[in-house]
Amino acid sequence: MVDFAVFVGGVFYVVQRLAAFLIAVSVILLAFAQMFYFVYLETDICKLALIEGDEDYDPSLSCRFPHCTFEESLLKVYTMMMGEIGDETRYSTSLTAQILFVGYAFLVVILLSNVLIAIVTDSYEIIQNDRAAIVFWSNRLDFVAEMDSITYGIEQRLRGCFGKPKLIPGFPESPSGSGLMDEPTSGNNRQTEMFREAWQQIIFLFDANNYDEIDLLEFWVYLFFRIFSILFLIPLWLALGFVTAGWLWPPQVREYLFVQKETVASRSELEKRKLGKLKAIQTDLKTLKQHLTREMEGDRDEMIRVKAELEIVQSEVLTDLQQVKELMASLLGE
Repeated sequence: MVDFAVFVGGVFYVVQRLAAFLIAVSVILLAFAQMFYFVYLETDICKLALIEGDEDYDPSLSCRFPHCTFEESLLKVYTMMMGEIGDETRYSTSLTAQILFVGYAFLVVILLSNVLIAIVTDSYEIIQNDRAAIVFWSNRLDFVAEMDSITYGIEQRLRGCFGKPKLIPGFPESPSGSGLMDEPTSGNNRQTEMFREAWQQIIFLFDANNYDEIDLLEFWVYLFFRIFSILFLIPLWLALGFVTAGWLWPPQVREYLFVQKETVASRSELEKRKLGKLKAIQTDLKTLKQHLTREMEGDRDEMIRVKAELEIVQSEVLTDLQQVKELMASLLGE
C-alpha cells in the first residue's frame, strides 16, 4: 500500500525534521511564561486572585489573569500560540506586559506558527515526491530477498535429505531437478487460455464498435447477452473465483488485482526533467549567442578591412588624377 506507506513515512520524517524547531519553541514558551509570571508576581491583582478566603476575593480575576502562577502562565502562552489570544486588554495595567505581549504576538504567533506550517508542508512534500517510493520499494526488495533466501534454504535442505526435492503437484520437473519454480503443466496452460478467451468474448459484447452496422434483431440479441452477462455470468464467475481463492478467475482479473502497476513518475521528477530541459535550452542559447558574437566580430573586422582598402584605392585614384592634372597643365603650357 504505497499511499499508506507515504503517509506513515511522511509523519515520521516530519517529526524528525521538527525536533530542532520544537526545542526552540519550548525554550521561547518557557521564557515568555516566566517573564509574564515575574511581571505579575506579588501584584495586587494576583493577590486578590489567589487568596480565595478573603472578602475581596474576585473569582473572575483568576480567569482573566492566568499569569499569577508559572503553570498557568505556561499553559496560557501555549494556548496563545495556538491562536487563543483572548482579551488583550488584560495587560493594560502594565507597560512591561504590553511590550511582552506585542513581542510574543510577533515572534511566536506570527513568525513561528508560519515557520511550523512551512516546515511541515515542505517535509511532507519531500517524503511524498522523493523519498516515499525509494523507502517503499527498498522494503519490498528486502522482503523479496528474504523470501528468496528462505526458499533457497528449504530447497537445499530437501536436496540434502532426499537427494532430490519432491515435485510440487501440477509442476513438471525442472532441468535443475528442483521442481520448485517451473512452469505449469500443459493442462493448466490450456485452462488459462480457455478462461482468457472466454473473458475476452464477454468483454467483446460491450465493445461499441460491434453495433455500427447491425439490424434490429441482432441489436436485441446483443442486448440480451449483455444484460445476461452483467446480471448473472460475470457475478457468478467472480464469486466462484473468490470461493476458490482466485483459481477460477480469468487471467485478466488476476493480473488486474495482483500484478504490480508501473510506478508513475513523481511531480518532483517531472519538475527535474523540465528544469533539465530548460538548462539545456539555456546552454544552447548561450552557445548560439557566442557564435553570433564571433560572427559579428568577424564581419566587423571584414568591414574595417574593406574600408581600409577603399581608402587606399581612393588615395591612389586621387594621386593618379593629380598626376594627370599636372601632365595636362604641362602640355597646355607648352
